[in-house]
Amino acid sequence: MSAGHHWRRRFHISTVIFFGLLMAAPFYWMIINSFKSSREVVAYPPTWWPTEWHFENVFAALAFLDTTAIVNSVIFTAVITICQLTLVVMTGFALAKMQFLGRGALLGLFILTLFVPGQVATIPTFILVRNLNWLDTFMGLCIPIIAQTSFGVFIFRQFYVSMPNEILDAAKIDGANWGQVFVRIVLPLSGPPIAAYTAVTVLTAWNMYAWPLISTTEKDMRVLPLALAGLGQSFSQTPPNIAMMAVLLSTLPIIIFFILCQRYFINGLGGSLKE
Repeated sequence: MSAGHHWRRRFHISTVIFFGLLMAAPFYWMIINSFKSSREVVAYPPTWWPTEWHFENVFAALAFLDTTAIVNSVIFTAVITICQLTLVVMTGFALAKMQFLGRGALLGLFILTLFVPGQVATIPTFILVRNLNWLDTFMGLCIPIIAQTSFGVFIFRQFYVSMPNEILDAAKIDGANWGQVFVRIVLPLSGPPIAAYTAVTVLTAWNMYAWPLISTTEKDMRVLPLALAGLGQSFSQTPPNIAMMAVLLSTLPIIIFFILCQRYFINGLGGSLKE
């Protein structure tokens, strides 16, 4: 290894570490402030480690957030991820490998909807949900988001187009029907894009704010982003340490989710890039 290459490698590693610490600093500040007293949070000069750990802040933050909002967010995210992923995988495969009348027109319709800004469809979608009496229900909360499948369908369709037809033809020669081909052959080979799409969908659904705000008015139907929005309205009444703890608790499930599944997400993104 030449000296120049050695120094370039050290420079790259140092740069990554520096920017990594820079991005982690706000998160670290949020964590330590979550366990401080309210007086210590606003003390000057600031303390970089709590002089006394206040674990009761966890229960105070949970009382502010309300467990109903947490449960609603979990249900909302799970339903959207599972239903949307099922739709985009099956539709993408059908558009890529199955021959049927109107396939090209259907694909063109999916592509055209990608050029329609989401804000344009908000008012018509709200009117439709209201006419169906779905306001303040999980049907009205979830189904309009589940229906936003154009991007996912296009991504999976492109993935399946690159899949060799010989693999599917061999299975059909052995007597497998389309359902068996899809379940036994296609799905096991679809791990990379499924992992990548799941990661993006979970993160998007968990942080979604606009549509839950529009489609729900009852407190029992609000999700975590709506509960956290109350911090801005009642910040003078909410101690800063409790506000920090509430934000930390809202991000913790996503952090745990990515830590447990990071291997699949990295493989998924790597596989998608290779495609």
